[in-house]
Amino acid sequence: MTLLIRLIAKYALWIYVLCGLGMVLYLRTALAARKEGVQAVYSLERESATSRIYRSSGMILLLLILVVGVYALSHYVELPSPTISPVTPPTAAAGTPTQRPPTLTPGALTATAVPTATRRPRNTTVAAPTAAQTTPATAIAPVSCPHPNVQIVQPGRGQVLNEGIQVRGKAEKDQFDRYEFKFKSQDAADEWHWVETFKTPVNSGDLGYWGTSHLPPGNYLFMLIAIDHSGNSQECIVPVVVRH
Repeated sequence: MTLLIRLIAKYALWIYVLCGLGMVLYLRTALAARKEGVQAVYSLERESATSRIYRSSGMILLLLILVVGVYALSHYVELPSPTISPVTPPTAAAGTPTQRPPTLTPGALTATAVPTATRRPRNTTVAAPTAAQTTPATAIAPVSCPHPNVQIVQPGRGQVLNEGIQVRGKAEKDQFDRYEFKFKSQDAADEWHWVETFKTPVNSGDLGYWGTSHLPPGNYLFMLIAIDHSGNSQECIVPVVVRH
């Protein structure tokens, strides 16, 4: 069912076009039958024309219902987010002794004084103190994505996540319809998992929250995807690390 809804949303534009062509053809058939019914001399001809009018009207109504149903599925039905069961760490087999850390006694912590020889101080030249050199913390660089209106500022490339993160960036598009969060594992063969859908474009700022507390530790890809009314999309993908 989930796959069917995704296919309908992907090809919604083509379904609208085909239904529109069908309604035009059936409307022409109904108009032609109405004209024949007006010009008919015999009652049998008028009944045949009336029957064709009813059939064409019914098909037009059916195609209209189909268009409304496809629109509702594409814009108002949100698919549930799949969950991944956390990996349970292996437990020790029955009967295997458990190693315990050694216990220190108070006597073991007592340091023994060692006598040292006393030396006379000698004059030494002390260099002038220099400014301490500090190593700046490694900054997490944001990922660079091809489309200027679909960008992720946070999380950065290779950022380590624990419980989750507030996603920041930009999600805009001509004829904007929605943007979504998705993710997949890099450690095994996996598919994209839907997280959440948002209906309001964001020029620059908070895009939403991605919770990672339920995910097993490992390497993942996080995707921001913006979609327009025609189903066209642009993506921005950043690799991250989940570590609890």
